[in-house]
Amino acid sequence: MAETYPTSTFVGFDYHAPSIEAARKAATDAGVGDRVAFEVATAQDFGGTDYDLVCIFDALHDMGDPVGAARHIRGALADEGTWLLVEPHAGDRLEDNLNPVGRIF
Repeated sequence: MAETYPTSTFVGFDYHAPSIEAARKAATDAGVGDRVAFEVATAQDFGGTDYDLVCIFDALHDMGDPVGAARHIRGALADEGTWLLVEPHAGDRLEDNLNPVGRIF
């Protein structure tokens, strides 16, 4: 996104410090390090407010407190901000997941 929207700024958060270091290096290598920042924080305590867009891809279900994370994200969004949440769809029963996508999961 930082390559496609060069006048925007981006902040990424993760509780795992080595992942943050890898992300910083990747941003620098991609030439977008001037408008991308990465910080060690959890979904329940990351800093900042008035975000126009918050994205979580395939991670909310793994968080220890997804409701707390959702609450914090809602509080960090700008009044007209958007939360983009992408989670895999899985059935409750094994047989409901016997399809091509289920095999990937």
